[in-house]
Amino acid sequence: MKTYLEGCGVPTRRVGNVEVPRLIMGIHPYDGCSYQNPDRDAQNGRAFSQVSAVSDVIRCAVEEGGVTAVQVDHMLPVLDRLHLQAVWETQRATQTEIGLVAFILIPVMLDGEQTTFSPRSHATFYAHNERMAGDAFREHIRTDPIVRYNIGDGELVTSETVKPYTEEEASRFEIDYGILELYLGFFAGCDILVADPGTEIDLLAMMGRFDLIRDYVGFLRERFGTVITSVHHAGVTLPLLEQENIPVDGYLTTVNQPGTFMFPTRDHAIDAIKNASKPVIAIKPMAGGRYLGHQAFDYVFNDVGVAASMFGMGTVDQVRETMGAAKDVLGAAA
Repeated sequence: MKTYLEGCGVPTRRVGNVEVPRLIMGIHPYDGCSYQNPDRDAQNGRAFSQVSAVSDVIRCAVEEGGVTAVQVDHMLPVLDRLHLQAVWETQRATQTEIGLVAFILIPVMLDGEQTTFSPRSHATFYAHNERMAGDAFREHIRTDPIVRYNIGDGELVTSETVKPYTEEEASRFEIDYGILELYLGFFAGCDILVADPGTEIDLLAMMGRFDLIRDYVGFLRERFGTVITSVHHAGVTLPLLEQENIPVDGYLTTVNQPGTFMFPTRDHAIDAIKNASKPVIAIKPMAGGRYLGHQAFDYVFNDVGVAASMFGMGTVDQVRETMGAAKDVLGAAA
């Protein structure tokens, strides 16, 4: 079997201890997520309920696109396990190793309850983003299409409608390492190329709990050779992580020309990304399917200068079209 580097048909960049392909296949829409609407989510759930349907698309990306790295996740066990099975079957069919970029949720707890999905976390994010960008942020988050997709028919959580976490409460945050071990168990038997702890780092950084960040990064480094971190509020969080010299090997965050899902605003986020001392992997370069083609990759690679980009593709035709555009921009052989 060829290694992921031997089978790779795109340029690579060094991230931590490994060479990472500059194009990485995301897990959406295989986990149902469309960033469009509930009907499209339901269609994705039906379309990718069979391993073969997922494997066919990944195989095209490997054989025709030379893309040999994919994101894997543990948040939706049924679809995510099916996705892992599709990756394994694709490896056997192509006789090519596929490098795994594993998203790992960090269970931040307050009084026995996880903070990750709490409205109070969103209120805290709102307060810190608003403090930095004021009216520009408020307008951005109220009109952002992915925010609207995420909340559905619900109301936007703000620091005026929900109480943010206080400094005293933040002092009582803990990491539940028993739960974290369970999450890591989802990837048992997998050879993880890059470990990517989740965006809980935004909350911890905003509340000054860099001690907890260092603790769980150290915990993951005992198990994985390269550890990056996801960041959803780059304009706020990245400068804090850089100032504290948090020992991760890189950052994974949203980068796209329209500024979709970039906080507190696109300009704040881009400034922080361009000034980061470590490699950045862009996600959502096509703004959740709203900004397609060469222009999307020209922006992330040439205007912003990211190390790599991760994006989802749901059909063979999408693989051929999107990979062709991305490889053209990178100057890779088609």
